[in-house]
Amino acid sequence: MSLPPVDRVSITTVVDNSVDVLRADEKVARRWSVLRARKFTDLRAEHGLAHHVAVTRGRETARIAFDFGLTAESMTHNFRELGLDAGAIDALALSHGHTDHFGGLLGFLSTYRGRLRSGLRFYGHPNHYVARFMEREGTRVFIGRLDRADVGRWDLDVVDVPEPVILGEGVLLSGEMRTPEPYEAIPPSLRMEQAGALVQDTFIGEQTLVAHVRDRGLVVVTSCSHRGIVGICRHAAQVSGVGKIHAVIGGFHLSGLDAERIDRVVEALRGFEVDYLVPQHCTGAEAFVQLAQRMAKELVVSSTGSTFTFGG
Repeated sequence: MSLPPVDRVSITTVVDNSVDVLRADEKVARRWSVLRARKFTDLRAEHGLAHHVAVTRGRETARIAFDFGLTAESMTHNFRELGLDAGAIDALALSHGHTDHFGGLLGFLSTYRGRLRSGLRFYGHPNHYVARFMEREGTRVFIGRLDRADVGRWDLDVVDVPEPVILGEGVLLSGEMRTPEPYEAIPPSLRMEQAGALVQDTFIGEQTLVAHVRDRGLVVVTSCSHRGIVGICRHAAQVSGVGKIHAVIGGFHLSGLDAERIDRVVEALRGFEVDYLVPQHCTGAEAFVQLAQRMAKELVVSSTGSTFTFGG
């Protein structure tokens, strides 16, 4: 497989864990700041992630909604505040089945179904639709189950992506990443329901969105990176046929993990020689500090409402 190049990809962070309306534009980031909004914007931050991805080839731009935050209230409010157009969306995609990524989906569909195009494709994986839990120190917490039928009843074409696939919008969805790095083990606290029992979650269906920006390289748009951000980047390069990784944006799922794991991941990210790195959501404070100290040139700070543009 060879992923054809696009001219530009712009990722607007509709929902993330934090918002800073005073932060200035920097590097590839354009902020939804007080100055740009011409008011004290009331964007809402929460423990969740939602991307709006615009892919430009020549005179054509395709738009993909990738993940939907924790709540419909934040997702729909921020979508409206940022002036995004639901009627211009060409496809929907979900990275995985945790409620901080699909929680806003059904409310978003309810609010905007009249504006969304009929028969839109919704990309996911069968593994997205199982019950999930966090279990630690004797406490079990339910963390979501998305019902496939609930998605399909909104006049969507629900598509499973077990293998890498190039979408008509010019980007690639990763399919199953089956070769994680040995040191990027999934925390044992994350569980899923299987055949009536709780077992270690595998997140085998977790999707990554990948664009090939002309003369720059890959832009890897991840979500929570449960199967490991290093393995995800290697997989993206392998399945796309593009060796250079230009930028990585999304949650790296290092929050709460040990210092040795964080150190190895940071070293591996340095080894990719990326041009830009935008850690979000579940990356964690300790990992962010390490990235800021060791990859200051490449690091771009995230804030809800920011748009990160790669390419001309």
